[in-house]
Formats: sequence, C-alpha cells, structure tokens
Amino acid sequence: MTEPSVSGDLPAWPPRDQVPHPTESTPFREEPGKTGSPQPDSSGPDSFEPGLSPVPWQVYAIGFLMLLVAFFDVGLPRFVLLPLSLVIFLPLISKSLQSPLPILVALAAYIPYSKAVAGNMGGAVTGLNFTTTLTLIALMSVQAVSKSRGPDFKFRISEPIAPFEQFFRRLVIFFCLLGAFSVLHTDIIFDQWSVFTAILDYKRWIDPFLIFFFFSYLVRTERDARIVVSVMAITLAFIGLGSIWQHHVISGYHHRVRLKGIAGQANQMGAFYANYIFILLGFFLMKGVRTKFRLFFAIGMWGCFLGLMATESRGDVLALLVGVLIFFFFRNKGLFLVMVALIAFLSVNIQYLPQGLRSRIQHTVTNRDPDGLSGGGKLDASARTRLALWAGAMNMMQDHPFIGVGYKMFHELIYDYVPHDDTTAGLSLRKRDAHNAYFLIGAEMGIPTLMVFILLLLNMLRVTFRAYRASIDPFWKTVSLAAMCAVLSLMMTNLFGSRVISLVLAGYIWGLLAILLKVPAWQKKYQVEPVR
Repeated sequence: MTEPSVSGDLPAWPPRDQVPHPTESTPFREEPGKTGSPQPDSSGPDSFEPGLSPVPWQVYAIGFLMLLVAFFDVGLPRFVLLPLSLVIFLPLISKSLQSPLPILVALAAYIPYSKAVAGNMGGAVTGLNFTTTLTLIALMSVQAVSKSRGPDFKFRISEPIAPFEQFFRRLVIFFCLLGAFSVLHTDIIFDQWSVFTAILDYKRWIDPFLIFFFFSYLVRTERDARIVVSVMAITLAFIGLGSIWQHHVISGYHHRVRLKGIAGQANQMGAFYANYIFILLGFFLMKGVRTKFRLFFAIGMWGCFLGLMATESRGDVLALLVGVLIFFFFRNKGLFLVMVALIAFLSVNIQYLPQGLRSRIQHTVTNRDPDGLSGGGKLDASARTRLALWAGAMNMMQDHPFIGVGYKMFHELIYDYVPHDDTTAGLSLRKRDAHNAYFLIGAEMGIPTLMVFILLLLNMLRVTFRAYRASIDPFWKTVSLAAMCAVLSLMMTNLFGSRVISLVLAGYIWGLLAILLKVPAWQKKYQVEPVR
C-alpha cells in the first residue's frame, strides 16, 4: 500500500481502505520485496511529502465556478440556486457524517467567497445562506466524531491536547463570551432590537471563531491538515486570477475606481490581499511543488499584488511591506536586505509606485514635495476624519471604560463624542465606522475586552512562531511562516479597520491557527533518537 504521489497530478482522495490509520504516529512505506501491511518509516526528514497534497478535481471545478460568480457577476436565479444547493449539500452531509474531511475542504474552498457568494437561497428562509448551511453541516460532523464507534470512523482519536493549545482555546472562548455579553448588553438597553436580530448579529460576529473551533476539533490527522491547507492555497490562487481580470476592467475606466473585489469594499479587499498573499508566496517557493502548480501560484500571487495596488489602500500596503520583510528575514537574509533597500528607495521616490497608490499617498499630506515623503503640509480629509473618529473613540472609552457603549453602537453615537472644532469642520462624522479594530472594541465592549483582544493577538503570533520553530517538515515550516506574516499583517490592518471579526478577512487565519497548534506534536515523529 502506498500513498498517491503528491508531486504529480492531483487525484481524488484515495479510498478509505487505502488511507493509513490516522492514529498512527509515523508515516508508512512498504518494505522492499514485501507486500501487505505497511511498516513504519523511520527515515526521518527524507520521508517528507513534498509540495501539494492530493486534492480532488472537484475543488478546482468549484474554485472556477466561484471565480465566475464572484468576479464576473454570473448570477444564479432562485429556481437554479435551490436545486443546485440541494445537489451540493445533501451529498456533503452524507460524506461529512462519515469523515470530517469533506466539510473541512468545503469550508476552505468557500470562506473567502462568503460575502460575494452568500447564497441566500433567494430569501426563502431569513438568515439561511451558504455560511449558515456549512456551519450546520460542520456541527453535524462534530456530533458524528464525538459519537463515533468502531473501525468505520477512524477520526475520533487524536493527539493529546498540549497545555498551550488548551490555554489558547480557553482564551478564544473567553473573548467570545465577552462578545456575547456585549451583544446581550446592547439588546437589553435598546429594546427595539429583537432577540432574533441579536442572535443573527452575534452569529456573524462569531463566524471566524467558529472556523477555529471546527478546524481545531475536526482536523485529526496531519494528512487531512495538509489537504485543507493546499485547498486554501488553490482557492487564493483562483482569487488572484479573478483579481487580474478586475484590475484589467477598472484600468480601462477614465475615472478613478478602487477595486472592491470579493470583500465588497476597497480597504477590506486590500486587507485580504495583504493577509493572504504570503500563503501564495510560500507555496510558490515551497520545495517539491511541480512547475505547472508553481506557475499557477505565481500568477495568483501577481494577481493579488495587482489587486492590492488597485485598492489604493495605504495602510494595507504598509502591512504587506512589514509582512514581506518578516517573511524574507526568516527565509533568506540576502533577499531581506534587498527588500529593505527597495522599500527605502521607494519611500523617497514614490513616483515609481503605481499611479493610483501614488496619488493616494501624495494626497495624504498636501502642500509638500510631490516626489517624496519629506516636507511639511496638511493632512487630507480622509486622514483628518480618522483622527477625529479615533479621538471620539477614546472619549467613549473614558465615559464607558468597563462595558463600552454596546455592540454596533459606535456608528450610532460617534458624532456625540468626536471633537467639534476647526480641525473637524466640514468632515462627515455621522454614522461612521471607527476605522480601527482596537478603538472599536474598546469603545463598544470596554477596555477589559480590549486587553483580552490584544492578548489574543499576541498569542496568535505565538502559535505561528511556536509551529515554525518546531517544524522539521519543509511544508509546515513554510506554512507556519506564511501564517506568522498573515497574523502580523492582520495586527497592522486592524489599525485601519475591523478585520479580525470578518469571516472573509480572518477566516483562513483562524483555520490555520487551529491546525498549527497541532504541528509541534506532529513533528515529534521526525525527531531521530540518538544511537546508544
């Protein structure tokens, strides 16, 4: 019995009777000249699976379909959407009750499209869409795993939970409970809000954290984890292809248009690119990836870069630059120095930047040198608006330091808290977003919740660094480094918007964190015992 090649064409998943039992702690190989039961492979690092893991062709078909719907505005009427949903979800339910892998792959393929391809079933049932349906199927799979018995379902037993993994899970749960309290607090004070509306709001808020718990519980083997991460990379490459088309379309306009993409808003789409381009970069550089797939990831990465430039988001470009520096600092010190020199050159010669981004940077501060960042001047209206909103958020935290003003109440109350003077004259300050996740959480949920949120972010970074240090397998070494850069980018993009509570922008990060928590235990099997 041999595993299918992972460096060649990507076949469908192998039959269940050809999959090594997931509770075994070592990879398998057949002894030369023998057939039958496999023997543990003690060859250490030489036994690493290179590059991509086997991914079924259906994933590529779904990725291409999502690309058409999301980027080319291919709409599906209700009489087509409902039967198609049944054809997709009924078999998915059946397979997910037998193995967690199908629902994990479905989530990995769909998460980035959860806003662009919502799948509201034509409004047949309020709150029922593709995200809710996949959530319910994932819950069924969790129930099946917890009640599994016998040899037909081999995913119940997993590695013992490490102390740090247990601590991190509890920290996430605690933050979710604080969020629930904030929603309940708002519902009690503002009685015009219905309980049903509060539940739907909290469901949207908690969606990224549900991804963490689903992946944490359902990913039981390293093989499954590799497949799920490979699906993430393939999906991101398809999004890059769609971004190339959208960049081409808006380049033909005679007026200024910012790319909104699958996130539906330019700054959020910029954060998406800044967070996840590192996964494509990692797979492009990963050892063992065949040339045709390396080219696929390179094109997807280029599309994401073009898309980021087309969003003209200054903060997201800054987050990308920080992530790139960290990536090459760990990966290649020579390229790190090259990137430092390139960034230093562009920072004082912005005329070489893409026109849209250059224009945004030049208008940030007016009445200064147009070819660089030196010189004095006055902040533009966008920058002054953000400073006023942040000042208002600080005033909110001073007046409501412990429990905040209530979930989703920032935009309702912010005008009463912003300073009203010459610096804010003429600015639009009513019903505005905070444009900063830290200020938003502190103002709506209170300073204690903000402290927990910051602690959570720091431990997210620790998860990735811990996996990176423990990884011997080049696959996990690369994935953990890409995730580390994604978390750093997320921490920076949170300075300019609410990113961590978005399923589109943070769903993959939470899924990766759940997987990377298990990597140190998986890597122990490659540690060679000293010969005595």
